[in-house]
Amino acid sequence: MKIITIFLSLFLCLFGCGQKREATSWFTDNGKVKVLSTIAMIDDLVKGIGQDRVDSLSLIVGEIDPHSYELVKGDDEKIANAKIVICVGLGLEHGASLRYQMQKHPGGIFLGDEIQKKVPEKILKVEGETDPHVWMDISLWVNGIDAIVDALVKVDSANAPFYVRNGKRLREEMLAAHLQLQREMLEVSEEKRYLVTSHDAFHYFTRAYLAQGEDWEVRCAAPEGLAPEGQLSTQDIKRVVDHLSQYKIGVVFPESNVSRDALKKIVSCCGHPVRCSEYPLYGDSMGTQNYLEMIRHNVHVLKEEWTR
Repeated sequence: MKIITIFLSLFLCLFGCGQKREATSWFTDNGKVKVLSTIAMIDDLVKGIGQDRVDSLSLIVGEIDPHSYELVKGDDEKIANAKIVICVGLGLEHGASLRYQMQKHPGGIFLGDEIQKKVPEKILKVEGETDPHVWMDISLWVNGIDAIVDALVKVDSANAPFYVRNGKRLREEMLAAHLQLQREMLEVSEEKRYLVTSHDAFHYFTRAYLAQGEDWEVRCAAPEGLAPEGQLSTQDIKRVVDHLSQYKIGVVFPESNVSRDALKKIVSCCGHPVRCSEYPLYGDSMGTQNYLEMIRHNVHVLKEEWTR
């Protein structure tokens, strides 16, 4: 795992430099379709479908929280230069300035809303609020491919067969990865597959990869809600401590872009041995070279921690 840590640190450094070069070249008029995505998980789908026929860029990069993101200098120009702008929607990007720009852009797509239209029964609610973290289940995220293909075909009909073909290939690749990761995760004994993270970003992941049947809701818990705002009450801490005790959970998992303070406090309050994993999971930030590697990373970290 030390090798993994070194690799990820090097990758994040190189990724940041690459993003700067990509953002600069993105303004060049090269005949390609300009597509701006709010988060890297969308951008990766766009790259898989559009390949060399598109210039794609992610607006929110690195470990920045997409829930509360507000536009910074240069973002207006990126949005104005884009032919297509894609966000998750479903309440994820609730920063007022970003939401306003998304709503008024003529090429704006709310990908989560499009997924909800296709499979409304698959969309989760947490305490009455729609859970926007739909990318955490690969088999659900593939339902956004058609909306991206349709948008590209609309503005670049000459390459329609290319986009359709790539969309089909990407869907097959993603669904194969989904089934493989399901098999890997279910190799872990049932009593170990209880996930406690920093905030409520892992409900879809839990339902897809940790549960067999109707018990998925008891298999995930977090001190913070759908958006990590850092405002915890003693009731929040007690709730998670009680959950850890009830299910005899011995390890909790931080997320890469959320403070570990809450989990450390929870661990210190437990009456039985509980440790905080050294290796973070990726929820709101991709943190890896591509989307599928993000989900694989989460599966492999969980599997290693639960079987040690």
